[in-house]
This record gives sequence, C-alpha cells and structure tokens, in this order.
Amino acid sequence: METILQRFAKLFAELNYEDLPQETVHQAKLLTIDLLGVSIAGLRMDFPSTMIGYLKGLGGIEEATLLGAGRKVPAIHAALGNGVCGHALDMDDGYRFGGVHTGVALIPAAVAFAEARQSDGRTLLKSIILGFEIVNRLSKAMNPSHLNRGFHTTGTLGVFGAAAACGVIAGLSEPELVSALGIAGLQGAGLLEVLHDGAMVKPIHPGKACMAGILSVELAKRGSRGPSTVLEGPKGVFKAMADAVSAEALFEDFGRHFLINDQYVKFHAACRHIHPVIDGVLSLMAEKHLRFDNLSAIEIATYPVAISFCGGHPFPPTAEAAKFSLCYSTAMAAYFGDVHEQRYCQEVIGNPEIGRLASKVSIKADEKWARLYPDRRGATVTLQTRNGEVHSVEVPLAKGEPENRGSQSEIISKFRRNAGGLSDGIVGGLLETLLSLEKRNVSHLSEMLRHVIL
Repeated sequence: METILQRFAKLFAELNYEDLPQETVHQAKLLTIDLLGVSIAGLRMDFPSTMIGYLKGLGGIEEATLLGAGRKVPAIHAALGNGVCGHALDMDDGYRFGGVHTGVALIPAAVAFAEARQSDGRTLLKSIILGFEIVNRLSKAMNPSHLNRGFHTTGTLGVFGAAAACGVIAGLSEPELVSALGIAGLQGAGLLEVLHDGAMVKPIHPGKACMAGILSVELAKRGSRGPSTVLEGPKGVFKAMADAVSAEALFEDFGRHFLINDQYVKFHAACRHIHPVIDGVLSLMAEKHLRFDNLSAIEIATYPVAISFCGGHPFPPTAEAAKFSLCYSTAMAAYFGDVHEQRYCQEVIGNPEIGRLASKVSIKADEKWARLYPDRRGATVTLQTRNGEVHSVEVPLAKGEPENRGSQSEIISKFRRNAGGLSDGIVGGLLETLLSLEKRNVSHLSEMLRHVIL
C-alpha cells in the first residue's frame, strides 16, 4: 500500500517546471522577495546577530552565503542562520489553515542548497513551490489539534518542506525522496512554550527545520533510509503530535491546486493573530479622524486561538514579547498609525502613553469568530473616545490573505523598507534578479546576497 510520503514523492519526482502555472511561479518569486526583505531587517535583532556571529566563527567549506556575514559557509550553516534571520521580525508569510509560517522553514534551505549546487532558477522556484505543498497540506490536516497540543508547526512540519525542496534540487529519485522526507520527519521540533518565556529564541525553530532539510537530503543521497511511514505509522508524527488528523485535507486537488497560492503576506511586524485588530484600529481611526489622545479604551472580540497566543503580556518586558501582545500591539498601532518593524524596540516598550492605553484594552472570546475560525481569522474592534463616542468595525480577514491580497507594489514597498540599510543598487539588483529568476542561475542571486551586510 502506498504511504503518504510515497504519494508526495511521486509528484515531486515527476513534476516538471513547465507543468507549473505561471501565477504560481510568480507567487514563489514574490514570497522569496518578501522573506528576503524580512530576513535583512531581522539581521538587526539580537538573536540573529548572535547566531550569525557563531556560525561565521565556525568557518568550514564555502558553499552558500550567510546573510550579514559577507561570505560563504557550509550550506547547512547558511540555512540555519538565514532561517533564524527570516523569523526574528515575525513578519514572514504564513498559511492560516495550517497555523504555519511556511516560507521561512524552507526557502532559506532551498536557496542555500541551490547556491551550493549552482542550480538554475527554474529548479529553485519549482523546489520552493513543492516545499510549500507538503508543509501546507500536512499542517492543514493536523491543525488545530497540533497547535492545541503545544507544538509550533513551523518547526515540527517545516522540516518536510525543507527536505522536499532540497531533494528536488538534488534530483533525488522517488525512493530517495521518500527516505529524505522520512529522515526529516524524525527531526521536526518546536514547542510553543517559547511564547510564554524566551520569545527571543523562537526563530531557532525554522532555522533548525532548514538545517534538518539539508541534512536529510545529504544522508538520503548517501544511501541512508528513512521511515516511509513516519507520518501515519503507529509511532509516527500523526499519533505523536495530534489528537485528530483530517485525511481528506492531505490530497484535495493534489497536483492541480498549489497551496503556495493560498499563502498570506504580513504587513505588520506582529503575530498574525493580532493583524485583524490592528487593521480595525487603523481603519476606524482614519475613517473617524481620531487621534491617539482621543481614545479612552479599546474592546477586542476575537477567536480563542488569538487569545491563547496573544492574550497575555499586556505590559510585555521585551520587544519580542510585545509582538505577541494583543493589548500592547493594539495600543502601539493607535499611537504610531502603523506597526512597522522599527516600532518593536525597548524604547517603545517603555513608552508610558502606549502603556496607559494598553491597560485599557479588554479582550474577550467571541462565539461567532470562534465558529468561523480558521476560514476567517476575524475580530470585532470597538474604540471608545474621551467624549463618549463608540465606534466599532468587524474585520473578517487581515490584509495580505489570498482573499484580501497585497499587491506586488505593496510587497515590493515592504521589501524596500525592510532592506533600507542597503544601497539602492543592491536593493534594485536583488529585486531584478528575483523577479526574473527563471531566466537566471542561482549564482546571480548569490553574488547579490554577498552584499547583504548591515
């Protein structure tokens, strides 16, 4: 009987670049641009800086570019370091039906591995699309149970995407792909306890997923055999990490609809569960011509998962914790009129005016939004003013979801803002290279990445 990994591997081994819809290829380019920008901005943060410094000091064979280091390191180290950079800002893409940040768990691995093998851009793009395919399908099937058990899907299931992408780049046979995916499944890890303490190191989850993907492929290439039943087996991922798995979600429209098309892009540097609230606050303030000083209180009604992730820390001790605080991020949005990456710094966390309004933010679970989740990740936002006015708005989906997409120009504007420390020539060169990646060798991208030093 065909195992789940064998079915995925069959498509991955047989699919040609020419079989991919052009809109899907273009989506892969935009998500790679988006993640690279987020990664560049992430270099300014403490944990990525620590990781880059450590990896740079290790030395080793020069295979792939480590962002911020201005040099090449072993591909497995570049994947780890660049994966950490991509998640530090918490502004990377995601898939709402799976509760997962897909791109950061596999794109750094694919780029590093393709760079080491001097692959062409078409192979890299195909590998990214197929990596998204397995991660999103598995995460949709296993959630919300997987998340409710305390697992961070980006780390636990991201390994499959990294292994799939690198396996495609390596040209593995179908049996070799099955082994690589099986070996990857043994390494998936990530606990959401990091949301309650130690948020700074949360990016280690996708970094390790990227690293494990490359390791799995290298071992499979050398004849190591992984368990083909690592998902559905009696002691596999499904049994160990979920109370319920939706088997029908695994292969619905498989090979016809590519789930990378359903990815969201973030336009605020906070946990995604906060975004509908931020959108609601900003839209109401603009529509009603309200200033921060006008506000006396804010009421939030949303789905329970948003509260479990972000309902604590009304006065977060660190910038990283503030990204997971509904109260503080909402007050910050009202204060600044945006929630860009530079807002999350220690100086802002100590701002007494923002703290005052954060103390007046109330949160409650709403039956309607609970029932609609995850089809809709919504919130009802109510602003109370000092003169007694009350204004409310419902936001069913935050900006950036496939039903409420950001435009290419908005994604590129986000990239330029995140890459603001680089010269205009480097920023323009990266955009030109990535938007025409199917016509280039990955070495062209490698040459541009070498200049990413802040």
